[in-house]
Amino acid sequence: MPKRSTGCFECRKRKVRCDEARPECNTCLRRGTKCPGYRPLQSFILHKFEDQNERPSLIKEDDNRYRYANHKAPEEPTSADPERGVVEYLQPPGRRPSGAPVLRQVSPIAIERVQHVGELIWLYLPRSDAHTLPPPSALMLTLPQLPATSDVLLAAVDALSAAQLAVANRNYNLVNRSRSLYGTALSKMMTAIQSPDRAVEDETLLATYLLTLYEVFVGITSGHGFFYHVQGLLHLLKQRGPKSFGSRLNMQIFHAIRYNSLSIGYHVRKGSMLDTDEWMAVTAKAAKVDPYVGLIDICIRIPRLLERNDRLAAGDQQSADKLIEDSLALASQAKQWFANFEKHGPRYTIADVDEFAGFPEICPDRTFDTAYNFYAFGAGICYMIYWMSLLILQSNTFKLLMQHRKLEPKDMYLWDRELGSYANSSCRCVPYNCRTDVGYVGRFGSLTPLVVARKYFEAKKMEKEIRWCEKVYENARIPGLYSTPMPMEPLKSMQRLVQQSDRYI
Repeated sequence: MPKRSTGCFECRKRKVRCDEARPECNTCLRRGTKCPGYRPLQSFILHKFEDQNERPSLIKEDDNRYRYANHKAPEEPTSADPERGVVEYLQPPGRRPSGAPVLRQVSPIAIERVQHVGELIWLYLPRSDAHTLPPPSALMLTLPQLPATSDVLLAAVDALSAAQLAVANRNYNLVNRSRSLYGTALSKMMTAIQSPDRAVEDETLLATYLLTLYEVFVGITSGHGFFYHVQGLLHLLKQRGPKSFGSRLNMQIFHAIRYNSLSIGYHVRKGSMLDTDEWMAVTAKAAKVDPYVGLIDICIRIPRLLERNDRLAAGDQQSADKLIEDSLALASQAKQWFANFEKHGPRYTIADVDEFAGFPEICPDRTFDTAYNFYAFGAGICYMIYWMSLLILQSNTFKLLMQHRKLEPKDMYLWDRELGSYANSSCRCVPYNCRTDVGYVGRFGSLTPLVVARKYFEAKKMEKEIRWCEKVYENARIPGLYSTPMPMEPLKSMQRLVQQSDRYI
């Protein structure tokens, strides 16, 4: 028995395909005709029995009574005007006027993407303290507000959302699916950056930044993918120029890129173009009111000092003295920032390490039996970056002083005590950032400080502290998700390559 058509009356009459949109089909609207509507899904069939015939005759309901039932009835005289009569025809409630635009149906893909972005934000960011998030973390809160018009941004969001879900659920099938989405995002990104106009769009810059986060989640290239994405971001910044940044969105993207560039600089011991005066001017205004931005303004210059140290020629005492002078001056600026930051006292209390929910499962070792419980997530990030950066800077300065100056035993003791305090403080920040309700942004933000602290403990041959750093580093990532353990110094193999080439900015 042939299937009965469910299209509108006009499309059935013309014998054309009807899209069956309600209350009017788009086929009629495109044709410029009024859509007469549809017959009801269940028409009445009446059975009439006659005395002289045992079989009943069928009386079908007249479908024409439903034609144009979706249109507004013509206006009739109302009781307000006695000359026009006393009868008023009321419009049925909920009926859409025929001239109103037809609403688009939300696709299931769009609904699923919104759900995945919400899940990504829930798992990645802290459950509270949204008002104290540093700019790179606050950037993630803008994702649901961005218009879904950039294919490269949507592809990057899909890949990162799938990676986050795979990491949270230890789902290997979803990991493989996220890699497929990552490949699609890379393809779209390559297409976008080849266009001079699209390459300088905020959406393209944000999509590339999200792909760096993907490498942190599911990267299998030992940090190389993260490094090359950051290099790509710096080239896009160079193409745009510093004067292109001024809106809230692109400034948040710039802050996020700058921190990634700082992290890379610490690993490969090379400065980036972002420590030049023209790029420092981008954040000069924000640095006066935001302690996080002011701190990064100071720290972004440290990799350049490390690079100068590695290129220092033997016997060049004048260059060594200049480098020591610049290093001590930058450390003085950092300490002044810290004094202003703690002007009203420390922004933390000291708590037992077992009080940080989730951390005992990561590392039951009580090498550090107490940790810092910060008043806010943003404050904890600033403390951690400060102690990590001062440990790097002052360790390098101490080595220079040992090689080019004569230090008294008392001075050596004070330097060693200062460096030890930075290393211990960096480690005592980690339990707070590895709590269950902090999200993965806290865990992944603790990785570089752990690497830096471990280097200090190796130099001091402190085996117990070394094992603690390694254990936390391994479990703060995703234990069991990677076939081989991730190295604690992922970019060590690239350090010589980067330092000997001017391609890398």
